[in-house]
Amino acid sequence: MRAPALTLGVLGLTFLLALPLAIALRGMIEEHLGASLEADRAAAEWHAGWAAEFGAQAQGLGRTFTHEILGFGGTLANVSGLLERRELNPTLAGAIVAYVAAWIFLSGGLLDRLARGRPIRTAAFFSACGVYFVRFLRLAVVIGAVYWALFRWLHPFLLTTTYDRLTRDLTEERKGLLIRGGLYLAFVAALAVVNLIADFAKVRAVVEDRRSMLGALGASVRFVRRRPLRVLALYVLNVLAVLVILRLWLQVAPGAATPSWWALFAAQLYLLFRVWARLSFMASEIVFFQGELAHADYAAAPEPLWPDSPGVEAIQNLTRQN
Repeated sequence: MRAPALTLGVLGLTFLLALPLAIALRGMIEEHLGASLEADRAAAEWHAGWAAEFGAQAQGLGRTFTHEILGFGGTLANVSGLLERRELNPTLAGAIVAYVAAWIFLSGGLLDRLARGRPIRTAAFFSACGVYFVRFLRLAVVIGAVYWALFRWLHPFLLTTTYDRLTRDLTEERKGLLIRGGLYLAFVAALAVVNLIADFAKVRAVVEDRRSMLGALGASVRFVRRRPLRVLALYVLNVLAVLVILRLWLQVAPGAATPSWWALFAAQLYLLFRVWARLSFMASEIVFFQGELAHADYAAAPEPLWPDSPGVEAIQNLTRQN
């Protein structure tokens, strides 16, 4: 909350990456409608018949314009698509890759700023982004390979092989749904473990200025293994915060008859809280890590010369205080 520039920066990045897609989709819709009565009706309210007609002839990005964009449907569609391993629209996939690359670049600066607990200059922020970008890119290759393996082998094993075996002789649909829900939770838990280890690997890389990402991963595994219950409690609290935000979004998500100004405002407010949740994920993990390894006084007044890491700053600050 005391670093509004981080929030505004991430929101601005999200907006800039989404804007070209929105302009392209607007052009497709405008071309299909033209100057007609259907255009007036579509501008006034959601026209299901025209939307179905547009979707039937749409190509590429246009196929994303479906009834799922209404209300909470888009959020559910994203979660469902992830869990069911649906293929992404190629145009949308390109935008997602660009967003992930931009997030990897910014992560080093975000973590460094949060670890220091005080404002830093713009040059120092982007220097940290540049220093850790290549390192986090190497980390992303390793973590991406693990995610790919989970979706390639664990997902079909749980949700196809195991599910078929457990439901072969079932006669109640309710039990089948419970079994499938449990298998989904098991798969999500595996993803969460990988995500947790990757997060603390980034934290250790920034706070301790680690250059080896394999070393940072090993250090992250050791850190989590030695205090599993407290790490799990922290992760669950962060997840609960995200679930609360999703529940509030379900309540206020704009529907077909919602005025456009309210739809825009509600969506931006939801994105703001999502950004805060993601930054709080990072900040809480940093605070927990530094507290566990006695780096809690890292944010004292002395300011080091770049490129000293937050860990070096903590040692210098404690030395000066003593």
